[in-house]
Amino acid sequence: MKDLVLHEALTLLGVCPVPMLLLNDSGHIRACNKAFASLTGSNVETLTEPRQPDDLILPLLGDSTVLHWIMPDGVERWLAVEHHEIDDSPGNSVRFYIDITEQLRLRKERDALASELQGITLHDHEFVSLLSRYGLQTALEPLVARCRRYNSPLSVIALGIRSEPGSARNMVLRRITTLLRDQTRWADLVGCNEARDIILILQETSQDAALLLIDKLATHIERMNAGASCMAQACFGVTQCQKNDDAVSLLERAEDALQEAYRNDTGRSIAVQETAGFGRS
Repeated sequence: MKDLVLHEALTLLGVCPVPMLLLNDSGHIRACNKAFASLTGSNVETLTEPRQPDDLILPLLGDSTVLHWIMPDGVERWLAVEHHEIDDSPGNSVRFYIDITEQLRLRKERDALASELQGITLHDHEFVSLLSRYGLQTALEPLVARCRRYNSPLSVIALGIRSEPGSARNMVLRRITTLLRDQTRWADLVGCNEARDIILILQETSQDAALLLIDKLATHIERMNAGASCMAQACFGVTQCQKNDDAVSLLERAEDALQEAYRNDTGRSIAVQETAGFGRS
């Protein structure tokens, strides 16, 4: 680069596709390349005139490192701005304007797809041994259909845990997940919703039988608290499948029961959604 003569260096800067300009210590434009003039819909001579920049140019001369820029033709652009001081020319600085519109659009699409994928994954992204809310709903649909066809009982328990937030809460949830593996049958399904409430789907189980399981689980959780540094307070909501249910209504009713139990605000709250069930286990 040191071997370039002046006109070669000016040509190189002029044809550079990245918009750039040179500012003096007063913030006025001393020079710019064709790419910057094209960006602003102006010409080089107009931009470098010794006058106050107009309202269109002024946002480009601020201190922001990322700009939401509306071009003269109305097209929206996002620009990353790089500032560089010139060591051998005190008070002067160079700015480069890099169009990141497409990059941000792709990132937004990626995040939207990731969010959509997370919403339809069968297992929870953090507790992979648990079904996700979508996985629970998917697994529950044929069970509800079977329940309605054969008049067999089907119950759902929503188990909410109150404990210290952060890593301590995750530790409690893992301990309870292990407990549920020991206390449930192979045919029972265990998952969690977005609020990290545990959902139990109990086949061939009436609401009364589900309440007996809740008593057992609550007792075990109280024993866990006896030797634990992080205490857990359990609330339960329980309901049984009705003839007009589908997977969504059954899950929502169990979750509504849990919210009712939360409102009772005691150490072992249980809310029962009364149903016209199909029989007893």
